[in-house]
Amino acid sequence: MDAFARPPRFDPPAKNCYWLAVVSNVLKLAGFAPTLALFCLLGCKDITRFSTEPGEAYCGDILKDNFVREGLPPSMRLRMTFRGDHIEDDPGVVSTNDHFLENTPLRPIHSLPNDPLWSLQFGEGRDRNFLYVVDPPDPANGPSMFAVVSFLNQGDAEVRLLRGAFMDSKETEPPSRDGKVLFAVFAPMHRERGNCGF
Repeated sequence: MDAFARPPRFDPPAKNCYWLAVVSNVLKLAGFAPTLALFCLLGCKDITRFSTEPGEAYCGDILKDNFVREGLPPSMRLRMTFRGDHIEDDPGVVSTNDHFLENTPLRPIHSLPNDPLWSLQFGEGRDRNFLYVVDPPDPANGPSMFAVVSFLNQGDAEVRLLRGAFMDSKETEPPSRDGKVLFAVFAPMHRERGNCGF
């Protein structure tokens, strides 16, 4: 099989993915690896269940610890809408309470579904992870950045924003084309009615 073949789509509907995750962990602990593999294949993969309804959004605070935050203020909050049936063309928008992002589209990387990175997995408890690009509406806030959007087994979300890298250490300025180095994690993000208070 070609290592860069498009991952097969197998997204049957799921009614209660939290309990699927619980049973999955039990199977893992019991050592039923083949059963677990089949269970994961047939289990909780319906992305549309993470979609927000009109008037609804995912809301969350930035993690304030300095070791997972670079270049963005500890008071920042993020709002995200998501359309699980448009993950490859128009998945949603993100906004922050300080207008750094304001109804900013999550831009899909069009070749990504043809690459194994499309099925990116990291950590535990995450059903799916998606990689998008976002552009700050004010050019003064720098160039594009990556947004890693994760959906958790229990229905919450996480968003990671990242851009640039220091050359040698934090005291060394990055190349100007990178813009300001940014890294931020917004978690957990709960689905709520309204506009997250901003």
